[in-house]
Amino acid sequence: MKSLVCYPCPADAQPRSDPPSTMAPRVDHGQAGVALITVLLIVFLASVTATSLAALQQIAIRRSTVLQHQQQARLYTLGAEQWAMLALARDRKQNETDHPGEAWANPPSSALSIQGGVLAITMRDLQGCFNLNNLWQPASTTSSDTTDPKKQPEKDGKSANQGQDQDQDQDQDQADDQPADSKSPPATPKPANTTGTRDSNESTKSGKARLNETQFRVLQRLLTGLELKPELAQAIVDWIDPDQDPLFPDGAEDSDYSVRTPSYLAANRFLYSVTELRLIKGVDSEVYDKLAPLVCVLPSNTPLNVNTAPVRVLAALANDQDPKDLEHLLEDRPDDGYKTVDDFLSAAKLTVDASLKAQLSVDSQHFLLRAEARVGDGHAMLYSILYREEDGVRVLRRSFGNQD
Repeated sequence: MKSLVCYPCPADAQPRSDPPSTMAPRVDHGQAGVALITVLLIVFLASVTATSLAALQQIAIRRSTVLQHQQQARLYTLGAEQWAMLALARDRKQNETDHPGEAWANPPSSALSIQGGVLAITMRDLQGCFNLNNLWQPASTTSSDTTDPKKQPEKDGKSANQGQDQDQDQDQDQADDQPADSKSPPATPKPANTTGTRDSNESTKSGKARLNETQFRVLQRLLTGLELKPELAQAIVDWIDPDQDPLFPDGAEDSDYSVRTPSYLAANRFLYSVTELRLIKGVDSEVYDKLAPLVCVLPSNTPLNVNTAPVRVLAALANDQDPKDLEHLLEDRPDDGYKTVDDFLSAAKLTVDASLKAQLSVDSQHFLLRAEARVGDGHAMLYSILYREEDGVRVLRRSFGNQD
């Protein structure tokens, strides 16, 4: 008989403690913090990059908009230049005189409304001021050669008389290099004398470079009327003439300018710009501010238009002329201007010599256009020197932003 086997009661049985085959992952709180910071840093860098790209895009859009407006404004000023050329050509067909009452001299008084902006136009007769280059008459030239700029190349940013002045300087150099028996005489030297001008007998000989004494006296009277030193005219002549002999007593040549800081030399050629006056001995800011509005720089022998010249310039044509008398004369000026120089001289009761009368006129060929346009954020300003001839009008000089 089999013996009974005692089995443990299930209630008393102990659970089997077998080792687990796998362990639960242990969490490292330090690594979790680093990962979170890394994620936040990446998000921050992405946000900064996106913001920078958006800012750059806005700047690019803004820049392209401004450039577009700038180009539109520039084109509007060129359109104003075309209008001025047509107005001058039309005026030449209608009459033979130029005066302040004509259409070209009276563009719309207020700014013109254009698409997206405004346009302002002003016109000025450049022959209504004293031409500084008339002080010197180059050698072996005629009035038709010096007043006709057809031989000059048309280039932006260059002076209207630059090419002509270079040709005149070359003619002068060729005259100096020729032998004594040559048909073309050499240039006349500039002797110093107590009157401040050259010997009139030699200076009046044809074919020689010389001082235009008539214009020299006009400039002296103009300076006196402006309460400036008339001796300043000598320094201006020395800046233009080709030699190195200063006029006595207030002339100035290389020796006067080479000692300045910074040093430079006298130009010894025709002026290219009125702003060159700032370089001449005796011209300070006060002198320049008084003189610059009444003078201009044009080819030599360009006549003065008595219809458009200001009172101060007209008063300098004769000695002891009271500007107040001429002011009343200009107020009663004919609506169509003076038809001839004799009509003006008779009305003004002026007596001038034949040489000065030959340098006066009632019509003009050189004009200055100033056009300013604003389109949105764009701004453009154009200065154009226009030359009118029988067969049309052309641009001698064009500059954007600054007249000189």
